[in-house]
Amino acid sequence: MSEVAVIGGSLAGLAAAARLAKAGHRVVLFEAGDRLGGRWAEPGVLPPVLTFPAPWRDLFRKSGRPFDAELARSGHALVPAPAAVHHFADGSVLKLPADRGDQWGVLSEAWGSGAASRWRDLLDDLDERWQLLRRLGLEDEFDDAALTLARRRRLGVNHSVAALARRSGHPQADALLRSSAWRIGSRPERTPEFVAVRLAIERTFGRWQLTRDGVPVPGAELIDLLAARLALRRVEVRLGQVVTGIAPGRVQTATGTVEVDAIVATVNPWEYLRLTGRSEPVLRRRTAWTRPALAPRIVVTSDPATAGTQLSGSGRSDPARSGSLSSPDPGPPGVVSEDVHHSPGGVRVEYRMTTAEGPLLIVHDHTAGSPDPGFGTRWASARTWLRQPPLRPQTTTVVLAGASSRGGSDPWAQLLSAALATYVTHENLTGADIRPTNKAVKVR
Repeated sequence: MSEVAVIGGSLAGLAAAARLAKAGHRVVLFEAGDRLGGRWAEPGVLPPVLTFPAPWRDLFRKSGRPFDAELARSGHALVPAPAAVHHFADGSVLKLPADRGDQWGVLSEAWGSGAASRWRDLLDDLDERWQLLRRLGLEDEFDDAALTLARRRRLGVNHSVAALARRSGHPQADALLRSSAWRIGSRPERTPEFVAVRLAIERTFGRWQLTRDGVPVPGAELIDLLAARLALRRVEVRLGQVVTGIAPGRVQTATGTVEVDAIVATVNPWEYLRLTGRSEPVLRRRTAWTRPALAPRIVVTSDPATAGTQLSGSGRSDPARSGSLSSPDPGPPGVVSEDVHHSPGGVRVEYRMTTAEGPLLIVHDHTAGSPDPGFGTRWASARTWLRQPPLRPQTTTVVLAGASSRGGSDPWAQLLSAALATYVTHENLTGADIRPTNKAVKVR
């Protein structure tokens, strides 16, 4: 039985540890903080609405008990969430369903059939690009050679989200497209247009919310379920254990050296370079050109007036941050409502629910974003993609995963990057291929 160290207890770290333990390895997880989950375990950070639950289902199935069975055991359930309500800078409002047919019907009435058809065709095109992106850092390794000229053209890597938005032909479509960049901590003018596939993903996979005994709960309860899975798989969790160095087959901590057979590092790339003594010149050069993504300001409260004061307290003049929240009404019992306020300076997302403890308001204010290495890498241009850390760095026996992986920073993308790290680590240690098809997925 091989011993694997997982460095970092955020989403990717938890997912990799659970999968590796189920695959038969002894796993020790090092987390410098006092709780698992990293920034995603903080109140309100993990959104209460999921738009791509498949990676969660796959993670729980491949680490022991199926997702739905695990949810049922703890009184949880994943149920459809209502449509998001979008508020635009001109005062107009749009309630946008996720279902393809319903979406076309709503937009046809609101925009006219011509604009609705253009939106449908645009998302159809983005969905085709999503099928290609899945093979580039999500379901298979993505190295520099994989991004051929033909794939660059098909993905539109030389065109920005802002340019795609301008071509959309409708002001509300423009705002919806731009929001796909703001919500991952980047600026639409700097972000490649394929990032907008997130709108197609929502249309394909729908919107989902987590409940317990029929009552909505914050997304962080998924972290609790994942931590319980680690306990079930007997992962040794070392909270408060600061890693001070990484070398092939060795993890250095403040209390000594731990000898291991393999390492999965899920810390951010800047921290990884520090831990390796900046011994990887290629990654060091690439990372010098990248910056952390802009994480939103997050407010969690039961008092909307309090949230408004906090949102307007920085002195910024952006109208999306005026502190005027859409409604104090938590909405119908049993559902999570989502209001998205669009402005030239970003988006503000408000989630409302009535929990067992009472009404709850969660605000993600992307107009007041600040750099956070745990939120991923900020797009500066299409070149940022190749400057992000590869799955296999130069340091032998180490595999990388996390928010700055080439698959992206979305929570579901981090789970998928952890799956890739597991496949590679297990194959390196045993020679066995445990990918879902038992063979490497080829990029088409």
